[in-house]
Amino acid sequence: MSLYTPGDDTGSFIIDADMSYIRGEPLRETGHGSQDLDLEITVGEGQLTLRHTIAINSSSIELDFPLHSLAPHSRPYSVTLKATRPNCDRAYTATTQVYHLPKRADGGSVTKVDSLYGGLLVQNKSDDSSPWSPLLPYSFYVSWDGWLKKSLSNVQKFKDQGYNIIHIVPNAGLANQAFNFTELNMFLDKCDEVGLWVMYDMRWTYQNLTSVRDQVNMLKTRKSMLLWYTGDEPDGQGDPLNATRVTYDLIKSLDPWHPVSLCLNCFNFYYEEYSSGADIILSDVYPIAVNTSWSEVYGTPCNTTYGCCGCDDCEGTLDDISVRLDRFVEYQTWIGTGPKSIWGVPMAFGNESFWSRYPTAAEEVTMTMLSVNHNAKGIVMWDYPTTTELERVTSQLSRVLASEEVVRFLLGAPTVALQATGPSKMDVASWRLGTQMVVSILSLQTPAWLSNVSVTLPEGARAVHKVLWGSGDWRLIEGQLVKTGGRGLETDLVIVEFDADQ
Repeated sequence: MSLYTPGDDTGSFIIDADMSYIRGEPLRETGHGSQDLDLEITVGEGQLTLRHTIAINSSSIELDFPLHSLAPHSRPYSVTLKATRPNCDRAYTATTQVYHLPKRADGGSVTKVDSLYGGLLVQNKSDDSSPWSPLLPYSFYVSWDGWLKKSLSNVQKFKDQGYNIIHIVPNAGLANQAFNFTELNMFLDKCDEVGLWVMYDMRWTYQNLTSVRDQVNMLKTRKSMLLWYTGDEPDGQGDPLNATRVTYDLIKSLDPWHPVSLCLNCFNFYYEEYSSGADIILSDVYPIAVNTSWSEVYGTPCNTTYGCCGCDDCEGTLDDISVRLDRFVEYQTWIGTGPKSIWGVPMAFGNESFWSRYPTAAEEVTMTMLSVNHNAKGIVMWDYPTTTELERVTSQLSRVLASEEVVRFLLGAPTVALQATGPSKMDVASWRLGTQMVVSILSLQTPAWLSNVSVTLPEGARAVHKVLWGSGDWRLIEGQLVKTGGRGLETDLVIVEFDADQ
């Protein structure tokens, strides 16, 4: 976890010792060819020392440690790992931090980030004895100075649609480039009352450290506060390369209880520098009804070095979403600082600038589930209000995707891609816990298809237990999910039952 709190007896470190041909130090052979690494982990100034042995080229190894030896305080403990091989004088090192925070005395919330699977954990009450629950955010960006500001009753209406958080976009037209804080606090009171989590946006002010300090200190004790949001496309705006990190360090010094997020727009424009300023990275790829070779706004061509077409280095297909998310995960492995939680920002707007129309309902669901299939642990669409069609389908999907039944899989197990065969272009992912597996099956082609498609499952699959979303026509035949024909851009979400011994 990104932090530990009262009630936690143990924590765990995640150790990756996989081979890399991109970064790291040479792996020297030893006399007897041992494939083990001897680890020594030191926490703080000698408060805790752990020793362990793991295999070279292993990953996601969890090593538990006791928390009682680390006195709770608001500053993180430094952690140093030293790895050596038998009969070899080379030492490999890595560093990180761990928070063991004291009990909150101000009634504020706490949000944990699961460093293994990337999800969020929250407590539904301020009482720190209540259980921690996984939360998969599913919502929209909502402009403060539009629909939201008209009536406090809109807060309840928004939650009643099934959205579990709200991302409020500040008003750049105000002198403080943020909010009317008298009105905002009334809004936050309502969010506290109805149990709607808040994603707080400082896009216009995040480089003004005085303003950031004031806003964080004002709002950090809110029980509806979920996380902070700083840079909105800082790479596309060309913000100073250290801007996001400087603000991140300030926020963490003021509020270690909540994660920090930002949204990157570019395929790769100083990803390492900008992403260093956040725990959670959002990706806003908008590939619907866009011309990716000619800029309709600027009247110029778009290529790898010149021009802006609204979707950086895109082909104008749904694959742009999965490619970008996969690349962000890949960049993190290149950087070597460990994985970060990735969220998707599906397009829910249109008829403006680069985009000639709104997405259809099928496109909206596909963009969302394609993000989830490629390891997004949160969805925040741009933006609300949207069309009646999109409002209806996203409200329906929220009751499935953000449900406890589904979230425990998506945030409690690794995302594993599955192979599909057949004429339709498919994207399939799975999450397994015990004897059950959630399988998400997407058809990425627009025309309907008539022939058979099959998805190969691991051994031991014995029945389709439940259809969560879609047609329900998938059958289990000889260890494969099989379906004959389907709609273009069809999305199916099913639970498969496995034998207990598999």
